Amino acid sequence: MKFLLILAMIILSFLLLCSAGLAAIRVINMVRYIRKKRKAGKRARMKVDILTVILLVISIVLIVLLTLCSSGIKGINARDVEQNVFVGPVYDAEAAALERKVILPKHTEGTDPYNWGIKWDIIAGGSIVDSYKREEKISFGTADEYFPFVGISAFRGDNYRSGATYGTADVAEKAISDIWSIETGSLTTGSGTSSWTGSGWTGQPLVVKWDSETKAIMNMYGDVSDDVVEVIYATLDGHIYFLDLETGNYTRDPIDVGMAFKGSGSLDPRGYPLLYVGSGDETVDGKRPRMFVISLIDGSILYEYGSEDEYALRKDNDVWCAFDSSPLVDAETDTLIWPGENGILYTMKLNTNYDKEAGTISVSPEEAAKVRYTTARTTDDEYWLGFECSVVVIDHYAYLSENGGMFYCVDLNTMELIWAQDTKDDSNSTPVAEVTSTGAAYIYTAPSLHWTADENNHGTISIYKLNAEDGRIIWETSYECNTVSGVSGGVQASPLLGKEGTSLEGLIVYPIARTPNADGGILVALDTSTGEEVWRMEMSNYAWSSPVAVYEENGTGYIVQCDSKGNVFFVNGADGEVFDTESVGSLVEASPVVYNDTLVVGTKGQRIYGLRVR
Repeated sequence: MKFLLILAMIILSFLLLCSAGLAAIRVINMVRYIRKKRKAGKRARMKVDILTVILLVISIVLIVLLTLCSSGIKGINARDVEQNVFVGPVYDAEAAALERKVILPKHTEGTDPYNWGIKWDIIAGGSIVDSYKREEKISFGTADEYFPFVGISAFRGDNYRSGATYGTADVAEKAISDIWSIETGSLTTGSGTSSWTGSGWTGQPLVVKWDSETKAIMNMYGDVSDDVVEVIYATLDGHIYFLDLETGNYTRDPIDVGMAFKGSGSLDPRGYPLLYVGSGDETVDGKRPRMFVISLIDGSILYEYGSEDEYALRKDNDVWCAFDSSPLVDAETDTLIWPGENGILYTMKLNTNYDKEAGTISVSPEEAAKVRYTTARTTDDEYWLGFECSVVVIDHYAYLSENGGMFYCVDLNTMELIWAQDTKDDSNSTPVAEVTSTGAAYIYTAPSLHWTADENNHGTISIYKLNAEDGRIIWETSYECNTVSGVSGGVQASPLLGKEGTSLEGLIVYPIARTPNADGGILVALDTSTGEEVWRMEMSNYAWSSPVAVYEENGTGYIVQCDSKGNVFFVNGADGEVFDTESVGSLVEASPVVYNDTLVVGTKGQRIYGLRVR
């Protein structure tokens, strides 16, 4: 269509030049004739020339047609941009930015980082600097622009962490059932005194349907169908498993990295065959945790980093440096964004080189631009440094909580701390962003009960709604709970924000562990406008696993919640009624994903399960 419009413009332009030229010649000749007559003393006047009028009319018509053709090409270009945003491997960031309102965060008197004695060091070029300005500006799109392919590419799905659900299900029976399971293993902890088993917190699998060209260059088994949806699961036994979502069969050999993966990996948002995943504990022979970039063409480790950082200030547990968070990649600038439990937020340009035709991929990361921090209450014994949550990004502003109870907004293009808010206690829960059609933006976050527990291991935590622009608390809803050393009460899971246009719209759903007693828990749905409790579901056992939504095509929403005894609850999203319960046999700390009507989750009992919603 675009080619035909361009050809038409060329033809019309030629005809316009001809008609306009002939008309101009006739007018010029007529003017010369009149001047000649008058010079000879004869009377002369301009006469209407029909052919000239016709030529002028034709010229005007051709101009109108050229304008319409030009508008048509612009319309096609606009549609191309839209297709790149939602379908292609790279979206047009400038065009996408025109479609969304960009917030401009700033601190208020109440969210000034100075209030908490925060010291913020920017490190670039291998040294601490007074200021920093990124050469290529980061600018993320909206949540549905992050991964324009089929699947779930990161913990809670995208840069807003809006949920781990893809597609819709036909929920006729309001029930769930076990369809397959596979065995995983265990790995000795760094201390050598116990073992990591199965899948841990946060432990969410990834799901992707590769295009046929990418599948052809990867080391998948030859009998794997082109229609396969692949589950990619990094687990505590040090392996990364690759499974067929429908059958649970292996799609390729597992990768044995030999380091425990507590957190969740991320796939490259450009559709490149790259996996980013961080280890959560040192090995028994002293190999320290680090971040990995792994080729999904052949399973090789392309890059590892972060195990020995001279700028890390955290000194407890032998200079702890785990990477439990699920990183993000800015597709436009090829920049990796990864918070570490050593108290450093890393950003680095990857210099990715991907040749799909040749079947090769590589990265050559530049020196990281990063920040470290301390607060007035941080010590080696209390209010530890470190980021365990996964980062949320709205445009170029990063939002994340930390082990010392602070919540930060960071400008990724300058690495400056914009505002800070005190959420009181150790916060490991990944926040979720809500961006409205009017451009207003909010963050939901909640801590676990750790530092603020009393001598009876009892205390209060709050669920917060924050203004993303200035960090002000919009509302705060508090809950009493208990804690146990090593297995905290309060909130460890990440929230579920109801999707717009569904029956869950206007709800934020959180599981709260160890309340009202040390063993139990509750699942609560709060009104996003007021923070008031809409419903609650009582559980005999606590939950660290994050809730996940199941949506029908008509917008009816259900919730799946797993608990510490292996119960998988299928819940009515409107009122919290439990429709069905399936057991997977043992503790679930990991967070599930839902792809259409299939749910996948791993257990500490060394199994990964596929469950069917029906």
